Amino acid sequence: MTVSVSIPGRGGLRLDHLVLDVNGTLTNRGLLLDGVSERLGRLRDALEIRLVSADTFGTLEAIAERLEVAAVRASGGEDKLRVLDELGRPACVVIGNGANDALVLEAAAVSFVVLGPEGASAAALRTADVVCASATDALDLLLDPQALSATLRP
Repeated sequence: MTVSVSIPGRGGLRLDHLVLDVNGTLTNRGLLLDGVSERLGRLRDALEIRLVSADTFGTLEAIAERLEVAAVRASGGEDKLRVLDELGRPACVVIGNGANDALVLEAAAVSFVVLGPEGASAAALRTADVVCASATDALDLLLDPQALSATLRP
């Protein structure tokens, strides 16, 4: 299970884990965004997917069940960082939008911040490698490593 991305001038990435924030990233006020489930279904064969969320709207377990992925409740950025450390930072891709995602966005091998319907924190914007208009745009880049390579090219 791996997504390989070759980035000219930066080398190759072998990504094994996708760590996703939920609120504001995959959902709008607790409701799963259209297109997320289908894309994660396509990525499930290539990446181990884990939701990591403070669960503001109390929907983490139901969303994880619907998406058929593992979920971890994390009260803040340090909790999220511990999950990343358990998985191995060099093998992780992270998608998030909040201030509590900034530590993992900075620590991951590659990271995306999304400017979804709940916005994105300035801290998350400063630390991410890629800025996307939505979670589906970020997931589409993971599904197309050549396009991701073009975005990350120095």
